[in-house]
Amino acid sequence: MKKMKKINKMILSALIPIFICSPVSAERIDMTLDEGVKLALERSYSIEESAADLDSAYWRLRETRRNTGLNFSWSTSANAVGGKAYNGWGHREFSNQLSATMPIYTGGKSTNDIKSARLGLSGAELILERTKQEVRYAIAADYYNILKCRNQIDVYRESLRNLQAHLDNVKIKVLAGTVAEKDILSSEVSLAHGKQNLVTAINDYNVAVATFNKDVGLPTETETVASESLEYKNYHLDLNECEEYALLYRPDLFQKEYALLQSKAEVESAKAGTRPQVDASASKTFAGDAPFKSNQDNSDSWKVGISANWNIFDNQVTKAQVNQRKAAVRRAEAELNDKINDVKLEVRTAFLNLQAAEENIQTMKEALAQADEDYRIEIVSYEAGVATNLEVMDAEEKLVSAKSDYNSALYNYNTAKASLDKAMGIPIDLDIVPYRTEIEENAEKGE
Repeated sequence: MKKMKKINKMILSALIPIFICSPVSAERIDMTLDEGVKLALERSYSIEESAADLDSAYWRLRETRRNTGLNFSWSTSANAVGGKAYNGWGHREFSNQLSATMPIYTGGKSTNDIKSARLGLSGAELILERTKQEVRYAIAADYYNILKCRNQIDVYRESLRNLQAHLDNVKIKVLAGTVAEKDILSSEVSLAHGKQNLVTAINDYNVAVATFNKDVGLPTETETVASESLEYKNYHLDLNECEEYALLYRPDLFQKEYALLQSKAEVESAKAGTRPQVDASASKTFAGDAPFKSNQDNSDSWKVGISANWNIFDNQVTKAQVNQRKAAVRRAEAELNDKINDVKLEVRTAFLNLQAAEENIQTMKEALAQADEDYRIEIVSYEAGVATNLEVMDAEEKLVSAKSDYNSALYNYNTAKASLDKAMGIPIDLDIVPYRTEIEENAEKGE
Protein backbone atom coordinates (compact mmCIF):
# COMPACT_ATOMS: atom_id res chain seq x y z
CA MET A 1 0.00 0.00 0.00
CA LYS A 2 2.76 2.45 0.99
CA LYS A 3 4.67 1.60 -2.18
CA MET A 4 1.65 2.38 -4.37
CA LYS A 5 1.10 5.71 -2.58
CA LYS A 6 4.72 6.60 -3.24
CA ILE A 7 4.28 5.78 -6.94
CA ASN A 8 1.13 7.92 -7.09
CA LYS A 9 2.94 10.89 -5.54
CA MET A 10 5.74 10.56 -8.10
CA ILE A 11 3.28 10.48 -10.98
CA LEU A 12 1.34 13.45 -9.63
CA SER A 13 4.54 15.46 -9.22
CA ALA A 14 5.36 14.74 -12.88
CA LEU A 15 1.88 15.80 -13.98
CA ILE A 16 1.85 19.12 -12.10
CA PRO A 17 4.04 21.01 -14.62
CA ILE A 18 2.01 19.59 -17.49
CA PHE A 19 -1.44 20.41 -16.11
CA ILE A 20 -0.63 23.73 -14.45
CA CYS A 21 2.37 25.31 -16.20
CA SER A 22 2.43 26.48 -19.78
CA PRO A 23 5.11 28.36 -21.71
CA VAL A 24 4.53 32.04 -21.09
CA SER A 25 6.39 33.08 -24.21
CA ALA A 26 4.46 30.77 -26.56
CA GLU A 27 1.99 32.55 -28.83
CA ARG A 28 -1.52 31.08 -28.97
CA ILE A 29 -3.13 30.78 -32.39
CA ASP A 30 -6.58 29.35 -33.10
CA MET A 31 -6.53 27.83 -36.58
CA THR A 32 -8.87 26.03 -38.95
CA LEU A 33 -7.65 23.47 -41.45
CA ASP A 34 -8.15 25.86 -44.38
CA GLU A 35 -6.13 28.53 -42.60
CA GLY A 36 -3.33 26.04 -41.97
CA VAL A 37 -3.29 24.99 -45.62
CA LYS A 38 -3.23 28.62 -46.78
CA LEU A 39 -0.32 29.39 -44.48
CA ALA A 40 1.62 26.34 -45.66
CA LEU A 41 1.08 27.23 -49.31
CA GLU A 42 2.68 30.59 -48.62
CA ARG A 43 5.65 29.30 -46.62
CA SER A 44 6.41 25.75 -47.77
CA TYR A 45 10.01 25.16 -48.86
CA SER A 46 8.98 22.33 -51.18
CA ILE A 47 6.66 24.74 -52.99
CA GLU A 48 9.49 27.27 -53.18
CA GLU A 49 11.70 24.59 -54.75
CA SER A 50 9.08 23.82 -57.41
CA ALA A 51 8.55 27.53 -58.01
CA ALA A 52 12.31 27.92 -58.59
CA ASP A 53 12.17 25.07 -61.13
CA LEU A 54 9.31 26.88 -62.84
CA ASP A 55 11.38 30.09 -63.05
CA SER A 56 14.26 28.11 -64.52
CA ALA A 57 11.96 26.59 -67.16
CA TYR A 58 10.63 30.07 -68.01
CA TRP A 59 14.11 31.48 -68.59
CA ARG A 60 15.11 28.45 -70.63
CA LEU A 61 12.21 29.23 -72.96
CA ARG A 62 13.31 32.87 -73.15
CA GLU A 63 16.83 31.73 -74.00
CA THR A 64 15.76 29.42 -76.84
CA ARG A 65 13.52 32.08 -78.35
CA ARG A 66 16.26 34.71 -78.22
CA ASN A 67 18.64 32.36 -80.00
CA THR A 68 16.52 32.72 -83.15
CA GLY A 69 16.85 36.51 -83.30
CA LEU A 70 19.45 39.08 -84.31
CA ASN A 71 22.87 38.77 -82.73
CA PHE A 72 25.05 41.87 -82.76
CA SER A 73 28.73 41.76 -81.73
CA TRP A 74 31.77 44.01 -81.62
CA SER A 75 35.38 42.86 -81.48
CA THR A 76 38.37 45.13 -81.09
CA SER A 77 42.12 44.81 -80.69
CA ALA A 78 45.08 47.09 -79.98
CA ASN A 79 48.57 46.14 -81.19
CA ALA A 80 52.04 47.47 -81.56
CA VAL A 81 53.16 46.74 -85.14
CA GLY A 82 56.30 47.11 -87.17
CA GLY A 83 58.26 45.79 -90.14
CA LYS A 84 58.75 46.83 -93.77
CA ALA A 85 55.05 47.34 -94.25
CA TYR A 86 55.12 49.95 -91.53
CA ASN A 87 58.56 51.53 -92.24
CA GLY A 88 60.05 50.30 -89.01
CA TRP A 89 58.59 49.64 -85.66
CA GLY A 90 56.86 51.47 -82.85
CA HIS A 91 53.61 52.01 -84.70
CA ARG A 92 50.19 51.39 -83.15
CA GLU A 93 47.21 49.76 -84.78
CA PHE A 94 43.65 49.62 -83.52
CA SER A 95 41.21 47.38 -85.37
CA ASN A 96 37.45 47.03 -84.94
CA GLN A 97 34.83 44.75 -86.38
CA LEU A 98 31.08 45.14 -86.05
CA SER A 99 28.96 42.20 -87.14
CA ALA A 100 25.31 41.16 -87.08
CA THR A 101 24.00 37.66 -87.74
CA MET A 102 20.57 36.09 -87.81
CA PRO A 103 19.68 32.44 -88.43
CA ILE A 104 17.40 31.97 -91.43
CA TYR A 105 17.11 28.18 -91.55
CA THR A 106 18.29 25.75 -88.86
CA GLY A 107 16.84 22.52 -90.22
CA GLY A 108 14.09 22.58 -87.59
CA LYS A 109 16.44 22.82 -84.62
CA SER A 110 15.33 26.25 -83.42
CA THR A 111 11.63 25.47 -83.83
CA ASN A 112 11.86 22.21 -81.93
CA ASP A 113 14.13 23.66 -79.24
CA ILE A 114 11.51 26.33 -78.59
CA LYS A 115 8.77 23.70 -78.57
CA SER A 116 10.72 21.55 -76.12
CA ALA A 117 11.32 24.50 -73.79
CA ARG A 118 7.65 25.54 -73.95
CA LEU A 119 6.54 22.00 -73.10
CA GLY A 120 9.05 21.95 -70.25
CA LEU A 121 7.54 25.17 -68.89
CA SER A 122 4.06 23.66 -68.96
CA GLY A 123 5.39 20.58 -67.20
CA ALA A 124 6.96 22.74 -64.49
CA GLU A 125 3.64 24.52 -63.93
CA LEU A 126 1.93 21.15 -63.47
CA ILE A 127 4.59 19.94 -61.04
CA LEU A 128 4.16 23.10 -58.96
CA GLU A 129 0.43 22.44 -58.74
CA ARG A 130 1.05 18.84 -57.72
CA THR A 131 3.49 19.96 -55.03
CA LYS A 132 0.81 22.25 -53.62
CA GLN A 133 -1.63 19.34 -53.53
CA GLU A 134 0.88 17.21 -51.64
CA VAL A 135 1.47 20.02 -49.15
CA ARG A 136 -2.29 20.34 -48.62
CA TYR A 137 -2.51 16.63 -47.83
CA ALA A 138 0.44 16.77 -45.42
CA ILE A 139 -1.12 19.68 -43.53
CA ALA A 140 -4.49 17.93 -43.40
CA ALA A 141 -2.87 14.79 -41.98
CA ASP A 142 -1.03 16.89 -39.37
CA TYR A 143 -4.21 18.73 -38.44
CA TYR A 144 -6.27 15.57 -38.06
CA ASN A 145 -3.51 14.09 -35.93
CA ILE A 146 -3.79 17.07 -33.57
CA LEU A 147 -7.54 16.48 -33.30
CA LYS A 148 -7.02 12.77 -32.69
CA CYS A 149 -4.47 13.40 -29.94
CA ARG A 150 -6.68 16.03 -28.33
CA ASN A 151 -9.62 13.63 -28.32
CA GLN A 152 -7.42 10.97 -26.78
CA ILE A 153 -6.49 13.34 -23.96
CA ASP A 154 -10.21 13.83 -23.30
CA VAL A 155 -10.71 10.05 -23.26
CA TYR A 156 -8.01 9.53 -20.63
CA ARG A 157 -9.10 12.51 -18.54
CA GLU A 158 -12.64 11.16 -18.39
CA SER A 159 -11.21 7.74 -17.53
CA LEU A 160 -9.25 9.28 -14.66
CA ARG A 161 -12.39 10.93 -13.32
CA ASN A 162 -14.22 7.60 -13.47
CA LEU A 163 -11.34 5.75 -11.81
CA GLN A 164 -11.01 8.36 -9.06
CA ALA A 165 -14.75 8.32 -8.36
CA HIS A 166 -14.70 4.53 -8.21
CA LEU A 167 -11.66 4.55 -5.90
CA ASP A 168 -13.44 6.94 -3.54
CA ASN A 169 -16.46 4.66 -3.56
CA VAL A 170 -14.27 1.60 -2.87
CA LYS A 171 -12.68 3.30 0.14
CA ILE A 172 -16.13 4.01 1.58
CA LYS A 173 -17.12 0.38 1.13
CA VAL A 174 -13.88 -0.84 2.74
CA LEU A 175 -14.58 1.35 5.76
CA ALA A 176 -18.11 -0.08 5.87
CA GLY A 177 -16.66 -3.57 5.66
CA THR A 178 -18.64 -4.58 2.58
CA VAL A 179 -15.60 -5.19 0.30
CA ALA A 180 -12.05 -6.38 0.81
CA GLU A 181 -9.21 -3.88 1.25
CA LYS A 182 -7.43 -5.36 -1.76
CA ASP A 183 -10.01 -3.60 -3.95
CA ILE A 184 -8.36 -0.29 -2.97
CA LEU A 185 -4.97 -1.54 -4.14
CA SER A 186 -6.24 -2.77 -7.52
CA SER A 187 -8.18 0.47 -8.04
CA GLU A 188 -5.10 2.56 -7.26
CA VAL A 189 -3.05 0.52 -9.73
CA SER A 190 -5.65 1.21 -12.43
CA LEU A 191 -5.63 4.90 -11.52
CA ALA A 192 -1.84 5.07 -11.79
CA HIS A 193 -1.98 3.34 -15.17
CA GLY A 194 -4.61 5.86 -16.32
CA LYS A 195 -2.38 8.76 -15.29
CA GLN A 196 0.49 7.25 -17.25
CA ASN A 197 -1.74 7.01 -20.32
CA LEU A 198 -2.69 10.66 -19.93
CA VAL A 199 0.95 11.74 -19.73
CA THR A 200 1.69 9.86 -22.96
CA ALA A 201 -1.38 11.34 -24.68
CA ILE A 202 -0.39 14.90 -23.70
CA ASN A 203 3.11 14.33 -25.04
CA ASP A 204 1.71 12.94 -28.30
CA TYR A 205 -0.46 16.05 -28.60
CA ASN A 206 2.47 18.40 -28.04
CA VAL A 207 4.53 16.56 -30.68
CA ALA A 208 1.60 16.70 -33.12
CA VAL A 209 1.25 20.47 -32.63
CA ALA A 210 5.01 21.02 -33.07
CA THR A 211 4.97 18.95 -36.27
CA PHE A 212 2.02 20.93 -37.63
CA ASN A 213 3.75 24.21 -36.76
CA LYS A 214 6.90 23.16 -38.57
CA ASP A 215 4.99 22.13 -41.70
CA VAL A 216 2.96 25.35 -41.90
CA GLY A 217 6.01 27.52 -41.25
CA LEU A 218 5.34 28.60 -37.64
CA PRO A 219 7.80 28.41 -34.73
CA THR A 220 7.53 24.93 -33.25
CA GLU A 221 6.83 26.35 -29.78
CA THR A 222 3.67 28.15 -31.00
CA GLU A 223 0.56 27.12 -29.06
CA THR A 224 -1.58 26.26 -32.06
CA VAL A 225 -5.14 25.29 -31.17
CA ALA A 226 -7.19 23.44 -33.78
CA SER A 227 -10.61 25.10 -33.86
CA GLU A 228 -12.37 22.23 -35.62
CA SER A 229 -13.21 18.67 -34.56
CA LEU A 230 -13.05 15.19 -36.03
CA GLU A 231 -16.36 14.35 -37.63
CA TYR A 232 -17.88 12.09 -40.22
CA LYS A 233 -19.10 13.51 -43.54
CA ASN A 234 -20.43 11.09 -46.10
CA TYR A 235 -18.57 10.81 -49.43
CA HIS A 236 -20.84 10.42 -52.45
CA LEU A 237 -18.54 9.46 -55.34
CA ASP A 238 -17.93 5.84 -56.31
CA LEU A 239 -14.59 4.29 -57.27
CA ASN A 240 -15.07 4.60 -61.05
CA GLU A 241 -15.93 8.28 -60.76
CA CYS A 242 -12.86 8.89 -58.64
CA GLU A 243 -10.59 7.11 -61.14
CA GLU A 244 -12.08 8.97 -64.10
CA TYR A 245 -11.60 12.28 -62.32
CA ALA A 246 -7.97 11.47 -61.51
CA LEU A 247 -7.21 10.59 -65.15
CA LEU A 248 -8.66 13.95 -66.18
CA TYR A 249 -7.15 16.18 -63.50
CA ARG A 250 -3.97 14.72 -62.01
CA PRO A 251 -1.32 17.36 -62.85
CA ASP A 252 1.64 14.99 -62.50
CA LEU A 253 -0.02 12.63 -64.98
CA PHE A 254 -0.23 15.39 -67.58
CA GLN A 255 3.33 16.40 -66.76
CA LYS A 256 4.36 12.93 -68.00
CA GLU A 257 2.36 13.61 -71.19
CA TYR A 258 4.29 16.84 -71.67
CA ALA A 259 7.58 15.08 -70.94
CA LEU A 260 6.79 12.62 -73.74
CA LEU A 261 6.03 15.43 -76.20
CA GLN A 262 9.20 17.19 -75.07
CA SER A 263 11.27 14.07 -75.80
CA LYS A 264 9.74 13.82 -79.29
CA ALA A 265 10.60 17.46 -79.97
CA GLU A 266 14.18 16.78 -78.92
CA VAL A 267 14.35 13.93 -81.47
CA GLU A 268 13.36 16.34 -84.24
CA SER A 269 15.86 18.89 -82.96
CA ALA A 270 18.64 16.31 -83.12
CA LYS A 271 17.73 15.44 -86.73
CA ALA A 272 18.67 18.99 -87.71
CA GLY A 273 22.30 17.87 -87.62
CA THR A 274 21.80 16.27 -91.07
CA ARG A 275 20.35 19.42 -92.62
CA PRO A 276 21.97 22.65 -93.84
CA GLN A 277 22.19 25.74 -91.64
CA VAL A 278 21.63 29.12 -93.31
CA ASP A 279 22.48 32.49 -91.69
CA ALA A 280 22.24 36.11 -92.82
CA SER A 281 25.12 38.32 -91.78
CA ALA A 282 26.52 41.82 -92.12
CA SER A 283 29.86 43.15 -90.93
CA LYS A 284 31.98 46.31 -90.95
CA THR A 285 35.76 46.27 -90.37
CA PHE A 286 38.06 49.26 -89.99
CA ALA A 287 41.46 50.02 -88.46
CA GLY A 288 43.67 52.99 -87.69
CA ASP A 289 46.50 54.30 -85.56
CA ALA A 290 44.04 55.50 -82.87
CA PRO A 291 40.95 53.90 -81.29
CA PHE A 292 37.93 54.02 -83.63
CA LYS A 293 40.00 55.82 -86.30
CA SER A 294 39.77 54.56 -89.88
CA ASN A 295 42.91 55.76 -91.67
CA GLN A 296 44.11 52.40 -93.00
CA ASP A 297 42.32 52.02 -96.29
CA ASN A 298 43.38 48.43 -96.80
CA SER A 299 41.60 47.46 -93.55
CA ASP A 300 38.36 49.37 -94.19
CA SER A 301 35.68 47.02 -95.54
CA TRP A 302 32.10 45.85 -95.16
CA LYS A 303 30.11 42.89 -96.34
CA VAL A 304 26.51 41.72 -96.33
CA GLY A 305 25.34 38.28 -97.35
CA ILE A 306 24.07 34.83 -96.61
CA SER A 307 26.13 31.87 -95.55
CA ALA A 308 25.24 28.20 -95.56
CA ASN A 309 26.85 25.32 -93.74
CA TRP A 310 26.01 21.69 -94.38
CA ASN A 311 27.79 18.99 -92.44
CA ILE A 312 27.45 16.29 -95.09
CA PHE A 313 29.34 13.61 -93.19
CA ASP A 314 29.84 13.72 -89.42
CA ASN A 315 30.90 10.10 -88.92
CA GLN A 316 27.31 9.26 -87.77
CA VAL A 317 27.46 11.53 -84.72
CA THR A 318 24.02 12.95 -85.53
CA LYS A 319 22.58 9.47 -85.97
CA ALA A 320 23.84 8.51 -82.53
CA GLN A 321 22.32 11.65 -81.04
CA VAL A 322 18.96 10.94 -82.69
CA ASN A 323 18.97 7.39 -81.38
CA GLN A 324 19.70 8.66 -77.88
CA ARG A 325 16.66 10.95 -78.10
CA LYS A 326 14.52 8.08 -79.42
CA ALA A 327 15.54 5.99 -76.41
CA ALA A 328 14.45 8.90 -74.23
CA VAL A 329 11.07 8.83 -75.99
CA ARG A 330 10.63 5.14 -75.19
CA ARG A 331 11.50 5.84 -71.58
CA ALA A 332 9.00 8.72 -71.45
CA GLU A 333 6.30 6.45 -72.89
CA ALA A 334 7.05 3.81 -70.24
CA GLU A 335 7.00 6.44 -67.47
CA LEU A 336 3.64 7.72 -68.70
CA ASN A 337 2.09 4.23 -68.70
CA ASP A 338 3.60 3.54 -65.30
CA LYS A 339 2.19 6.81 -63.96
CA ILE A 340 -1.29 5.90 -65.24
CA ASN A 341 -1.13 2.61 -63.33
CA ASP A 342 0.21 4.40 -60.25
CA VAL A 343 -2.62 6.92 -60.34
CA LYS A 344 -5.25 4.19 -60.60
CA LEU A 345 -3.69 2.23 -57.77
CA GLU A 346 -3.37 5.31 -55.58
CA VAL A 347 -7.02 6.23 -56.12
CA ARG A 348 -8.20 2.67 -55.50
CA THR A 349 -6.12 2.33 -52.34
CA ALA A 350 -7.34 5.63 -50.92
CA PHE A 351 -10.94 4.82 -51.79
CA LEU A 352 -10.80 1.36 -50.21
CA ASN A 353 -9.18 2.84 -47.10
CA LEU A 354 -11.98 5.39 -46.97
CA GLN A 355 -14.60 2.66 -47.24
CA ALA A 356 -12.98 0.57 -44.53
CA ALA A 357 -12.70 3.57 -42.22
CA GLU A 358 -16.36 4.43 -42.86
CA GLU A 359 -17.46 0.91 -41.92
CA ASN A 360 -15.25 1.00 -38.84
CA ILE A 361 -16.86 4.24 -37.69
CA GLN A 362 -20.26 2.56 -37.51
CA THR A 363 -18.81 -0.58 -35.94
CA MET A 364 -16.86 1.34 -33.32
CA LYS A 365 -19.86 3.54 -32.58
CA GLU A 366 -21.94 0.47 -31.76
CA ALA A 367 -19.08 -1.04 -29.74
CA LEU A 368 -18.73 2.22 -27.79
CA ALA A 369 -22.44 2.21 -26.90
CA GLN A 370 -22.17 -1.40 -25.73
CA ALA A 371 -19.02 -0.72 -23.68
CA ASP A 372 -20.61 2.34 -22.08
CA GLU A 373 -23.69 0.34 -21.13
CA ASP A 374 -21.59 -2.54 -19.81
CA TYR A 375 -19.57 -0.16 -17.64
CA ARG A 376 -22.72 1.42 -16.23
CA ILE A 377 -24.13 -2.03 -15.40
CA GLU A 378 -20.92 -3.12 -13.67
CA ILE A 379 -20.85 0.03 -11.56
CA VAL A 380 -24.46 -0.53 -10.45
CA SER A 381 -23.76 -4.22 -9.83
CA TYR A 382 -20.71 -3.39 -7.71
CA GLU A 383 -22.80 -1.00 -5.67
CA ALA A 384 -25.28 -3.81 -5.14
CA GLY A 385 -22.50 -6.22 -4.21
CA VAL A 386 -23.08 -8.62 -7.09
CA ALA A 387 -20.00 -7.65 -9.16
CA THR A 388 -16.33 -7.67 -8.29
CA ASN A 389 -13.89 -4.79 -8.49
CA LEU A 390 -12.00 -6.67 -11.20
CA GLU A 391 -15.14 -6.75 -13.36
CA VAL A 392 -15.56 -2.99 -12.92
CA MET A 393 -11.92 -2.35 -13.88
CA ASP A 394 -12.26 -4.62 -16.89
CA ALA A 395 -15.41 -2.81 -18.03
CA GLU A 396 -13.73 0.56 -17.59
CA GLU A 397 -10.70 -0.56 -19.60
CA LYS A 398 -12.96 -1.79 -22.41
CA LEU A 399 -14.79 1.54 -22.39
CA VAL A 400 -11.51 3.44 -22.78
CA SER A 401 -10.48 1.09 -25.57
CA ALA A 402 -13.83 1.55 -27.36
CA LYS A 403 -13.56 5.35 -27.16
CA SER A 404 -9.98 5.21 -28.47
CA ASP A 405 -11.02 2.93 -31.35
CA TYR A 406 -13.87 5.26 -32.29
CA ASN A 407 -11.50 8.23 -32.19
CA SER A 408 -9.03 6.35 -34.43
CA ALA A 409 -11.81 5.42 -36.86
CA LEU A 410 -12.77 9.09 -37.26
CA TYR A 411 -9.11 10.01 -37.75
CA ASN A 412 -8.57 7.25 -40.33
CA TYR A 413 -11.68 8.31 -42.23
CA ASN A 414 -10.67 11.96 -42.44
CA THR A 415 -7.06 11.21 -43.43
CA ALA A 416 -8.29 8.69 -46.01
CA LYS A 417 -10.57 11.38 -47.44
CA ALA A 418 -7.62 13.81 -47.65
CA SER A 419 -5.54 11.07 -49.28
CA LEU A 420 -8.28 10.44 -51.83
CA ASP A 421 -8.43 14.16 -52.64
CA LYS A 422 -4.68 14.06 -53.29
CA ALA A 423 -4.96 10.89 -55.36
CA MET A 424 -7.70 12.43 -57.50
CA GLY A 425 -5.76 15.66 -57.99
CA ILE A 426 -8.38 18.02 -56.56
CA PRO A 427 -7.02 21.38 -57.84
CA ILE A 428 -5.71 24.27 -55.76
CA ASP A 429 -4.66 27.06 -58.16
CA LEU A 430 -4.19 25.62 -61.64
CA ASP A 431 -6.89 24.92 -64.22
CA ILE A 432 -5.91 21.62 -65.83
CA VAL A 433 -8.40 21.86 -68.72
CA PRO A 434 -6.18 23.96 -71.08
CA TYR A 435 -3.28 21.55 -70.56
CA ARG A 436 -5.46 18.53 -71.25
CA THR A 437 -6.85 20.26 -74.35
CA GLU A 438 -3.34 20.89 -75.69
CA ILE A 439 -2.43 17.23 -75.15
CA GLU A 440 -5.54 16.14 -77.03
CA GLU A 441 -4.82 18.53 -79.90
CA ASN A 442 -1.27 17.19 -80.21
CA ALA A 443 -2.62 13.64 -80.23
CA GLU A 444 -4.97 14.56 -83.12
CA LYS A 445 -1.96 15.90 -85.04
CA GLY A 446 -0.14 12.63 -84.47
CA GLU A 447 2.58 14.19 -82.36
